Amino acid sequence: STATSNKAMGGDGDEECVELTASGGYEGDDAKLQDKSVGGQWRDKYYAWRNERYKLPRHYRLHTEENARKYSQWSVNFMITCSAVNTKMLNPNFAIMCTPGAHPDSFESTEPFGFNSATYFIPFCTLIGVALASTFIGTLSDRFGRKILLLILGWISAVGSIAKYYTKDTFWGFCACNFAFGFFLGNLPVGMAYVGDVEPSKKKKDDLLGFLVGCFVLGNSGGGIIAVLMGDVGLFAPLWVGAGLMVIANIGTHWFMIEPGDSRLRVDPVIEEKLLLEEDADTIPRPETIHKRTLWNIVGGALLDNIGSTGLFPLCLSPLALQEFYGDFVEQGEDPIMSITGYQWLSVCVALLVIPATQLTPYSFKYMGVAGTCVFGNFCTAVVTSILLWIGNAPSTELAFGMFVFVMYAGFPFTVFSQLTTGPMLDVIAPEDKIGFVQGLNNTAMNFGMACAPWAFGVLADYAGTNVAIGTGIGFSLLACVANAPLMWHPLMGKPKPKAPLAQRKLPDEDSELFQHILNGEVVDPELAFEINRDRGMHGKPSIVPRVQPYTGDRERLKEIAQGAGDSFRFRLDMYDRVLAGLAKEGRDAENLVFDKEELVQLVNTMRGEDEALIETTAEDLGKWMGQYLLDNGYTPHTASVLMKQMFMSSFPPLLERTAGGDFEANEDNIVPYLLRTRKLLARYVEQDKKNTASKTLAKSHAFHASGWW
Repeated sequence: STATSNKAMGGDGDEECVELTASGGYEGDDAKLQDKSVGGQWRDKYYAWRNERYKLPRHYRLHTEENARKYSQWSVNFMITCSAVNTKMLNPNFAIMCTPGAHPDSFESTEPFGFNSATYFIPFCTLIGVALASTFIGTLSDRFGRKILLLILGWISAVGSIAKYYTKDTFWGFCACNFAFGFFLGNLPVGMAYVGDVEPSKKKKDDLLGFLVGCFVLGNSGGGIIAVLMGDVGLFAPLWVGAGLMVIANIGTHWFMIEPGDSRLRVDPVIEEKLLLEEDADTIPRPETIHKRTLWNIVGGALLDNIGSTGLFPLCLSPLALQEFYGDFVEQGEDPIMSITGYQWLSVCVALLVIPATQLTPYSFKYMGVAGTCVFGNFCTAVVTSILLWIGNAPSTELAFGMFVFVMYAGFPFTVFSQLTTGPMLDVIAPEDKIGFVQGLNNTAMNFGMACAPWAFGVLADYAGTNVAIGTGIGFSLLACVANAPLMWHPLMGKPKPKAPLAQRKLPDEDSELFQHILNGEVVDPELAFEINRDRGMHGKPSIVPRVQPYTGDRERLKEIAQGAGDSFRFRLDMYDRVLAGLAKEGRDAENLVFDKEELVQLVNTMRGEDEALIETTAEDLGKWMGQYLLDNGYTPHTASVLMKQMFMSSFPPLLERTAGGDFEANEDNIVPYLLRTRKLLARYVEQDKKNTASKTLAKSHAFHASGWW
């Protein structure tokens, strides 16, 4: 039969349809209509199916194409970033807005609030809306889908930015608008749930969640930067930029984001584990129910952390630094150390330090665990805040200001650690259908703390003083340490147990019992051992490295080990003979049953492994075993060490020479000599085994008793 491309039949120039023509096949429409047999009807259906236009559901691409998954995640990250930009867009301008007469756009009155409480009441309105929405946004995304929720929230947020601009004339009108549209800025739990949907590997998931939270914090800073840069245009003008960013984010989400789809379409964990072995990743099965005590421990600790963090940022900047390095000087008619513009840049750029924090947390997770990182972050927050409070109460000099900035910028990345851990901790306790719900609780706690704490501390600062407010924040940070400490003993949140090397770890589809026998250094059928190691090599994985058991443990089974030697020698010799015979064919292998040199070199080097620490440890353990064997069997290595070395080198001649780089690596030039030297060694052992077997047989058949002097 023949196949010809016929685009006209498909109706779409981008898709090719194939017309089949053969004896008894399709010669034209008349032939198709005349063929009424069962076979002809089947061919009609096949022909219609083969030429039907189709569209592959996008969620299949999400789980099979790396680029599709990458672009989808990027679109989600960008949406979260833009929402964060809109949430904190005007923060650097709030202090000016709440100072009547300071700027043409300032509010005429903020009654009944004073300066501090009014300054923090505006973001309170936005964040309390975000916090309330987060309690149900995640659950709605579990039910209706992640993408549709992100798009709805995104488009309404774009409209909200414009609406807030037109309520700028009154303090209470602006606050009401912030509260109303704050409900539609709470999309972080949807993004975090999306990561949980598409990424089964715990390590990768923790990194992606940390990066997503980093995008959120970075967006908070980005909004402030835009406000500072547009200071000459007006205090409220950045809202138009925020609206434009939301429009772009919505278009990107609509175009690139792929809904995860039916959970039954997700990659099977076993298959996923195979795909992730190259990256040494792991998958954690999701629980069927939420452990409520752990859930509320995490959420409560997050709330305490966010309240305590308020003592550091923003209270250490406003009112502490603003008053000490600007306000006091202005009141006395002197030039301030810090200008208003400097204060704005100082406040917005500090959030950029979340970038190094996101790069450091994977290492912290590895050595301290997620919960340990959280406690460390809480403690750092208390320490850094205490130092800044001490500097802020020292004499106001340029040196003090420099120290203040240095401590804040040097310490801030470590204080962010605690905020980057809540998402990963909640994810590991979330069932499949509750991912959005638990991440929503996380966002609720975070935004509730960020909304209420600054305003409450601002009121406290107005009535009791700045030092009391910041000291209270330090107390909450220490309390967060105590609250989060029990999570360090949770098996999925504490310090991760060190993984066995890949060469001592069972791979998917390997027989568990056989793998364990080989790993424990037991005698197994040499062909079975070869097959499992060959399969590893063909998949780019090293051979199993058996544990060298102490000699004292092997002493009772030395006879068993020795009895398996002959079979191992003969099998290995046969394998080397087959490989050498295959190489001798020089490409004349029509059935492709043998390796060529390039394939063989790659396989040999892969199976040898590259874990230098494991190689060194195994060699040392084997050396101890041999030394103890010699001592236990009448040898005197302590007095005849040179002789022992000579005997050892005679029994084990060199097989490979070091390369120019100092490594033992097979290549196309030395592979055949390597095989021949190994074959020579094995042939000698096989011959010796034959002699030993024959001697034993002869001794049993022709035993005699002698009485001579010998």
